[in-house]
Formats: sequence, structure tokens, C-alpha cells
Amino acid sequence: MRLKIFLLLFSASLVGTGVWLMLEERREILAAVEALTKKWVPDFDLHSVAQVFIKTNTDSVLISKNDAIWIVDGKASQKANLAAVGELVQRIKTLKPAEEIVAGPAQFPGFELLEPDGLSAGTGMLVELRDQDAKRLAAIIIGKQSFAPPDPRSPFPPPPNGRFVVPAGSTGPVGVANDGFENISAKADDWIQEVSK
Repeated sequence: MRLKIFLLLFSASLVGTGVWLMLEERREILAAVEALTKKWVPDFDLHSVAQVFIKTNTDSVLISKNDAIWIVDGKASQKANLAAVGELVQRIKTLKPAEEIVAGPAQFPGFELLEPDGLSAGTGMLVELRDQDAKRLAAIIIGKQSFAPPDPRSPFPPPPNGRFVVPAGSTGPVGVANDGFENISAKADDWIQEVSK
């Protein structure tokens, strides 16, 4: 009789463990699907972007479309590097960080992800895409460099693996974008198309 009771309890615990494992696996699959479908910026039409505004605490630049030509800081003589502008707009539209870090606004200064205001420490670089009426389509804050985890066997410091990013106005999480944001500048000269000689 005791053996039957033991076998019954053992079978029930196996079934319970199996159900628990199935639920955990389902939860992990749902989390993975949510991470894949999560949008970091609102969806927008690439052709509706007419202005790119980039700002730090010390510099800012406005790149805008004038008819079919992109110009820097409203000066028709300063044509923008169309390839660089197009690449930036595309990267923001398809932004999908390689890693997410659970962090809220209180931790943003440590990642340099506060919106630049000209005064505060811990600010990053605001990149804002606007339509022809200067209405915001999407905006992100790009923070400081992120570094790969240290290798205990290596005497060298870990290499950079991207930049911290967060959508403007977000309360978290923080993302690590590992491609495309390393050389973004808020200086007008860095966006002017070089004249071929």
C-alpha cells in the first residue's frame, strides 16, 4: 500500500514538474518574441523625414531638406553628406539594441543618457528626426561608450562594444547599440559634403 502511495505521489510530482517546465518554456518564448517585436522608436515613413536635429550640451546642428537637397544649418551653400544622413535615419528607424539593461531615469546620468540642457552633467546626445513642419517623428539619446565584459585571462582592458541608447522621454530600459552610432557628431562641419577636387 505504501509503495502505491509513493508511486502516486512521485507521478504527481513528475507531472507537476513537467507542467512547470512547459509554463517556464512558454514564458521564455513569449519574452523572446516580445523582445524581437519591441519597437524602440515609433514607426515612421522614411520619406517624411525632412529635418535631423542633433544636440549635445556644447554643440547642435540642424540638417534639413530643401526641395531635394539636404543642407546643413540652413545654409544653401553647405550641402549635407546625403549618405551619412540617410544612414543615420535608417539606423534610427531600425534601432534594435544588441542588449537591454534594466535601468531607470535615476541611473541615466551614469550612462550619460540625460537629455542635453546645456547645464547638467550626465547628458548625452539628442538625435531627433522631424517632418517638414518640424514635428518630432522619433528621437533617441545616445550616451557614452559601452565596453565588453572584461576577460580575466587578458591583461588588456575590454574593447568598446557600442553606445548606450534610450528613446527620448523613456523611463528605461537602456539599450546597447553596437553598430552605427560611434561617430555621430553635433558639429555642423562633420555633416557637410566634401567638395571633390
